[in-house]
This record gives sequence, C-alpha cells and structure tokens, in this order.
Amino acid sequence: MYFQKIAERTLRYFVAFFVFVYGAAKPLQFKNNNGFPDKLVSELTGMELMWSFFGYTQVIPIIIGILQVIGALLLLSKRTKIIGILLLLPIMTNIVLFDIFYQVNTGATINAIVFLVILIILLFFERKKMIEIFKTMTLQTPKDNHKTPLFIISAVLAALLFFGYTYLQR
Repeated sequence: MYFQKIAERTLRYFVAFFVFVYGAAKPLQFKNNNGFPDKLVSELTGMELMWSFFGYTQVIPIIIGILQVIGALLLLSKRTKIIGILLLLPIMTNIVLFDIFYQVNTGATINAIVFLVILIILLFFERKKMIEIFKTMTLQTPKDNHKTPLFIISAVLAALLFFGYTYLQR
C-alpha cells in the first residue's frame, strides 16, 4: 500500500510537471504559423498543416494551454487529483490523436502517449472512488408518477424550439 502511494504521487507529479510546462508554452508553440505561411496547403506535411491551423489564431492554443496548466495544478493536490485527471484525459487524448494522424514528431507523440497512459493508470488507482461517484450519479430516485407527461411535454417543447430556431436561421 505504501509503495502504491509513492508510485501514485510520483506519477502525478511527473505528469503535472510536464503538462504544466507544455501548457504554459502553448502560446509560443503555435505563434506566427511557425514559418509555414508561404507554402501552399498541398505542400505542407501533416504536422505543418496542423501547426498552421493551430497557429492561425492564438486563442485556441491559449485556451488549451490554460486548461493544461489548471489540470496540472489540480494533479498536485490529493483532494483535486481526480478533477485534474478528468480534465486532462480528453485534452491528452486529443493531443495523442492529432499527433498520430498528423504525423507529429515521434518523440512528441511518444511523450503524449506516455502522459495519457499515466493519467489512465492514475484514474485506475482511483477506481473505488470513481465507482462510488458513478453509483451516486446514477442512483435511482423514487418513482415519479408525473414522469411520462413531463417527458412528453418536454419533448414537444424541445421539438418546437428546434423547428422555431431552425426556421429563424433561414
């Protein structure tokens, strides 16, 4: 048990450090299209295309970077580590998928995969808490006799909103 605590904390700090650094560097990483603006799209490699896309505006890299920094900081505390893991999992999954499908440098791809795997391992360490959270969220409530009419009314109103909204967009 003591070894697991040391391993878990070490892995959290390891991932937190790297993700914090990568997140803080995001605005610089995609600054000025990284030297690709004079090429035709057909001449760009997958990685250059992705870099140009993310470098088009600084807003998206800054948002991703801020979320990475927040997630990394949340990993440092025992009380907030699950929130940090859950925040970083989709971000790192997205980064891994971009890295693979846009053929980003092998080293960067391997790093992203390692961090993602460690996040999954960290979540596995918290499996009992996660099961309890899931049970609490899906806990059945007492039977509501007004459930069916409430569903029908809500569905009809949602459909009317949908069609009204769609009509207004024309």
